Amino acid sequence: MFLRQIQGLMSGLLLLGSSLTVQPLMADTLENQAQAEKLELRETAPNYYTVQPGDTLWGIAQTFLHNPWMWPQLWHENPAISNPDLIYPGDQLVLIYDEQGQVRLQLQEQPLQGQSPVIKLSPGVRIANYHQAIPAIPLQKIAPFIERHQVFSSEQLDNNGYVLGTEDDRIATGLGDRVYVRGAGYSTPGSRYLVYRQQQAYLSDTQIRKEPEVLGYEMKYIGTVELEEQQADIAVMRIVQSKEEIRLNDLVTLLDRGNTPAAFYPNAPTRQVEGSIISILGGVRYGGQYTVVAIDLGSIHRLVPGNVLNISTAREKARDSRTGEEVSLPTEATGNLMVFRTFKRVSYGLVMKANKPVKVGDLLSSPESE
Repeated sequence: MFLRQIQGLMSGLLLLGSSLTVQPLMADTLENQAQAEKLELRETAPNYYTVQPGDTLWGIAQTFLHNPWMWPQLWHENPAISNPDLIYPGDQLVLIYDEQGQVRLQLQEQPLQGQSPVIKLSPGVRIANYHQAIPAIPLQKIAPFIERHQVFSSEQLDNNGYVLGTEDDRIATGLGDRVYVRGAGYSTPGSRYLVYRQQQAYLSDTQIRKEPEVLGYEMKYIGTVELEEQQADIAVMRIVQSKEEIRLNDLVTLLDRGNTPAAFYPNAPTRQVEGSIISILGGVRYGGQYTVVAIDLGSIHRLVPGNVLNISTAREKARDSRTGEEVSLPTEATGNLMVFRTFKRVSYGLVMKANKPVKVGDLLSSPESE
């Protein structure tokens, strides 16, 4: 009953501070004039919706929209409200039409018994614990990759500190042991550093670029060390957290080089991008819904957390029986993913929908309204 198409521009990504050290992202703009996209509600979209524990923005967006990444165009953003993009369990959402006749989803104030619902159009403040806000996607699926899963460039590999030696020349080091670190830079005693170990190299897809190029190196988080003292460029650090034994040549850094905000909207990129899946994380060949993948697009492509990309796969070429030539067939749409962590030339995304198994080499593109 609420099916209606309206025109509008995709609003910018709203990001919030968190316990992570995150650089604020500004809303990106198109180089050319932005083209209005169609916003289409589902015919089954409810008048009212009460946010439940365990909900995600993606799930709620799917309840109302055919294209969940167009959520910012539906959600009424009130800049006078602190953290307007946060939604909490128990919040009631209502579909309304604004003064311009455009459909919007907005918070509703709880009515008193016997009274009609009151639509909250004026500025207001909700008192709520930030950490209770619902996430954009299932956090348990991406938790191992947030904050401490990194991608380093070749230059960053060379310019970070590294474990030079261990206390008493121990082969195995664990919680409470000391390690000696060189080249990690100067800081004050008590500063904590992250320890990483180099994993696979992320290579560009040869289907798009004939010669594979190293886009970065996957870095595995090993532990955290705390600076006790430093002489010249040699630092004595104590292991305060350890997922694995810290080894010689493990990298030591103060910096988290990725970007993962605490809260974000599902949204389409602000420019047309094309790329591919370059790794299925977890050591498997194929992935499905809620699989984490690495892609060959990053911040230099103006990708930001929350961006949604379509996934498609190339069909086998067909041989033309008349001419004998091999002909490329149209690609097959197989699902979509949402980017949740970005680096310069690589990003991590969570597969939100998969009609077929997802694999390395699958193609990515900016979504278009249906």
